[in-house]
Amino acid sequence: MDTSQGTHRPSVGLLAVRRELVDGVLKYRAFKSETTLWAAAFALLGFAYFMQFQFVRDETILQSTRSTLVNVVPIVLIGVSIRLLVRRYLVNLPLIGQLGAHFLLAIVFTHVWYVLILVSASFRLDWLTSGITLSPFYESATLWQLLQGIVIYAAIQGLIYGRWLQERLHETELKLEEALQRAPEKASSETAAVFVKSEGEFRQIDLEDLTHIEANGDQVLLNTKLGQFSCNKSLSEYANKLEDSGYIRIHRSHLVRAAAIIGAEPTGDGRLSIHLDSGTSIIASRSGTRAFKDFTR
Repeated sequence: MDTSQGTHRPSVGLLAVRRELVDGVLKYRAFKSETTLWAAAFALLGFAYFMQFQFVRDETILQSTRSTLVNVVPIVLIGVSIRLLVRRYLVNLPLIGQLGAHFLLAIVFTHVWYVLILVSASFRLDWLTSGITLSPFYESATLWQLLQGIVIYAAIQGLIYGRWLQERLHETELKLEEALQRAPEKASSETAAVFVKSEGEFRQIDLEDLTHIEANGDQVLLNTKLGQFSCNKSLSEYANKLEDSGYIRIHRSHLVRAAAIIGAEPTGDGRLSIHLDSGTSIIASRSGTRAFKDFTR
């Protein structure tokens, strides 16, 4: 008799399809959000140009609309192209490489934008028969146009890098959330207690009561829910002893119990702020941050 009908578990292929669908939905939402942001930015830029042409040049609405399109449409075309270039290649370069690339791209952007404005402004309704005649700006107007190009290029990079940093922070938060969910599982293999010699006598400290151990000169301080105890051992001795018992060396001066961690958040400089259930927060070193992430994988 076939008993396989009693259980209905999704196949590996079906799970893979579900993951792809979820990833697709998340990518679509990110694309929609970024597209809305860019559209709003370009619309605001177009409005600024339109108002300038209306009140500074005293143009008609039709003339202001044409002048606005002549300036903004090239920005949109070049800006989208530069966005793809920066997101695909530049953000992965070292800082000095990014600075050099942006210096060159800013020059290219301003000059290409200027040329496209000249070409667009030269179009007339009878251009097929009369042709196109490019009329360069006066020297002062050219310099002003190039200065605008540099400022607009900087604003475009602000949009690109702002969105990129937002995505990186979101990914970091998701990884930390997943890491914190896994931390108690890895901490389940802790030993029951440790014995310390404090003030001339041995004391038994349950590891469930211990939150973290910190170096204090030639001594170490064991911080527990019942109080603080000092002993004459080094922090490295405890680190070696508790290596397989759910403890993480987040700093050369701090050893924390994974099960006592209730939260962690980036400090913005490649390190994490580790929050313990005792109310204590400890800034992990960069190597300690890596150790925390490795522990929770």
